[in-house]
Amino acid sequence: MRTALVGVAAMALIAAGCGGDGGDDSGSASGDDSGVTLTMYTDQHAELIEGLTAAYTAETGVRFDIQNGATVGQIEAEGAASRADVFLSEDPGPAAQLGAKDLLEPVDQSTLDQVRPGLSSSDGLWVAYAARSRVLYYNAEKIDEADLPKTLADIVDPQYKGEFAWAPSGAFVATTQYLLATEGEAKTTEFLKKVKANGVNEQKNGNVRDTVEAGKHAMGLSNHYYWWVLADESGGPDTMTSKIYHFPTEDPGNLILSSGAGILKASDQIDEGQEFLAWLTSPEGGQKLIADADIDVSGAQYPVAKGMDSSIAGSLDDIESPSFDMDELANSDQAQKLLKQLGMSSG
Repeated sequence: MRTALVGVAAMALIAAGCGGDGGDDSGSASGDDSGVTLTMYTDQHAELIEGLTAAYTAETGVRFDIQNGATVGQIEAEGAASRADVFLSEDPGPAAQLGAKDLLEPVDQSTLDQVRPGLSSSDGLWVAYAARSRVLYYNAEKIDEADLPKTLADIVDPQYKGEFAWAPSGAFVATTQYLLATEGEAKTTEFLKKVKANGVNEQKNGNVRDTVEAGKHAMGLSNHYYWWVLADESGGPDTMTSKIYHFPTEDPGNLILSSGAGILKASDQIDEGQEFLAWLTSPEGGQKLIADADIDVSGAQYPVAKGMDSSIAGSLDDIESPSFDMDELANSDQAQKLLKQLGMSSG
């Protein structure tokens, strides 16, 4: 069910119209203009970006010029001439790539310390501000929970042939890169070939969710929040035929993936960017909005500040995700190349 926005975030979202496509300014809901405008490049869901920037504008008077759909290639091509002050990613890969290309300013340690360990850049070049987990959806009318695969590797067992869906999303690419880093290319390639042969590519995570809910497939690999969005639209979790399943042991099928925020070295507003990232990761600031906001804003993503849970999706602490260095996902080109070779990419 929907959760009301709280405190300043509610005021901001009611009073401020912010963050449109391609460079709209977000106004100050408080009426006090600080004189500062931060240019934000992002590939995150627009609703979450709008909610976060509106709340920050209401509290500080700092305005935003937001460019949605920004890419690492664009920022790299712009170089020192880039307008971007800060970059907020949906998945860890783009933030990690910017760090690997030496385009990011180190994040203040006090900001990094606000976040659960293991979710931000190991080199301190970007900080996690939200997270999602990989999950398995299953249709309870087509398969019992006791009969579900116990690991991600088990899903390619012949007994599940034709019974599960997947999509070549950014999170699928990230999972592939994780497998390449931990299992090696030969084992990862063998696994992916079996996924392609035994599963059904539904192209998008939303399609995976919808087809499992409709009973077309018994199971589907996706991200947790897509299910919660449909549950909200349908009247609540109890109305759903499908359910979320986390693999019972530490497993790449439960991979937790961060959304990352960084400050561009080319920015002439680095101090202002640091202040925004400190607020974004603060339990009283951006993390409160992500934890408590209406699902139309938060998207049921997880807050990442220590000790904070999602009022919709619960706690990251309940998920048996393997520990790994998020910066390893800077090499996602390797995963994308392999998926393309196997005919499993979205491009």
